[in-house]
Amino acid sequence: MTENKISSAVNIMIKTDRIHKQLLDATVTRIGIHRTQHRILMHIARNNRLDSQKSLAEHIGITPAAITGALKKLERDGYIKRKQGSDNRYNEVEITEAGKRVVNETHALFSSADMSLFEGFSDEELDGYISYLEKIYANIKKNLSDLPGGGT
Repeated sequence: MTENKISSAVNIMIKTDRIHKQLLDATVTRIGIHRTQHRILMHIARNNRLDSQKSLAEHIGITPAAITGALKKLERDGYIKRKQGSDNRYNEVEITEAGKRVVNETHALFSSADMSLFEGFSDEELDGYISYLEKIYANIKKNLSDLPGGGT
């Protein structure tokens, strides 16, 4: 393997990830929400509740202040309901029927978009692609674990 080939492979992987995110952003924007809001809705729908805004911020990789703003907008738009929890430091958050509709609609749209990514691929090609990505993922995890602090 040459350094040039490795560089080309990493470049196309990064470009592919970016354009895939653009596709998903454009999909949720058509529905009228931002990707971060969508990720919050998906998290709440998957877990049936919101543990804490801090843990959600860490999970999504944004600041707690950004989570607060996104939750306010989701509540204002009718996708979630918030009420004071038994502990005054936490709000209880639940997804509304409108929020569930957005989750279901985007799930279908994302599934369709994902299927279109692999048009023209044979099952064998897809199996090979999955195998290559699994090797890359394992190599990245190993490199992270070799760093001081275990990559955390």
